[in-house]
Amino acid sequence: MISASALMTAIPLPQDRGAFMSINSCVQQLAGGVAAYIAGLLVVQSKAGPILHYNRLGFAVVGSMLVAIVLMYRIDRHIKQRANLPIKPVINKAVAV
Repeated sequence: MISASALMTAIPLPQDRGAFMSINSCVQQLAGGVAAYIAGLLVVQSKAGPILHYNRLGFAVVGSMLVAIVLMYRIDRHIKQRANLPIKPVINKAVAV
């Protein structure tokens, strides 16, 4: 989780990092809620007591991890490409009185 967070902080420009991290936190919380809901749909308890279809949840987790690996690779590649571009200075257009 630490390496993913470090990679994510490199995505926005420094002046946009606070807003980006706020939205990122919101999306993480929303994704956690959706994942819990989907897990509740996949895994059920029979009338006799045992939990059924737990293997489906495992397959869903493996699938989501594979997608995460691909996305993290693409993000890393994008950040490295952006690092090679010349940096344009941010000019504050506020007029001093």
